[in-house]
Amino acid sequence: MIFSQENTNIAAALAKSWGALETPKHNSTVKVTLKSGGSYTFDYTDLNGIFEAARKVFKENEISIIQNSYTESTERGSLACVETMFLHSSGEWVKSLPLKFPAATGMQDFGGQITYMKRYSLSAMLGIATEKDDDANGASGNTYDYSNRQQGSPSQQTNRNSTPTPTNAQEAGAIKLAFGKHKGKTLGQVWREDMSYIQWLMDNDSTESAIREGIGMMQVAAAQQQAQQKMEQQAG
Repeated sequence: MIFSQENTNIAAALAKSWGALETPKHNSTVKVTLKSGGSYTFDYTDLNGIFEAARKVFKENEISIIQNSYTESTERGSLACVETMFLHSSGEWVKSLPLKFPAATGMQDFGGQITYMKRYSLSAMLGIATEKDDDANGASGNTYDYSNRQQGSPSQQTNRNSTPTPTNAQEAGAIKLAFGKHKGKTLGQVWREDMSYIQWLMDNDSTESAIREGIGMMQVAAAQQQAQQKMEQQAG
């Protein structure tokens, strides 16, 4: 996350907001037919549901949510990019690092991809879990397999050849990298030792989505801690 140079007011407002914010209930159900055959269904909270969950709390603390989407041309092709900003009435702000993925070629798939990225970015900034939807299923090519947890627990997205998706910052910090100059180290270790590499992972369009999501969770946790510290300093 990136904070404005002056951030005392927004830090205090965010600390209060995060203390009052509740995880939204699922409000949508999706049925997906896989290209390889078969289908699955699951519940999730859509983008509007996330806004509804945050609107009252943020209004009380004078924070607005702004999301920007755009495309970026690279040597590897076009990237779809989304940024999320929280803007305080004082003019102070905090925004996410750009979330970037190879842009879908079809207009319908591209629209779904942007919706998915906005939901992903906003939920990461808010630090809430919404389950995995499939807005961008056409763009992703159905590369993920979904299975139900035992004893009626919610469905979980897994990938046969990828890192399991973390559910919190602690799990994210325990993810071990299987490539690169920090191969064998956890994300938590790299976070403490080499933030430039963390940024490289976020900017690299080949980085697994689970690692991207893990970094996002760690960024949210760090911002929450920073906001709490600032509020405690003000109170002291």
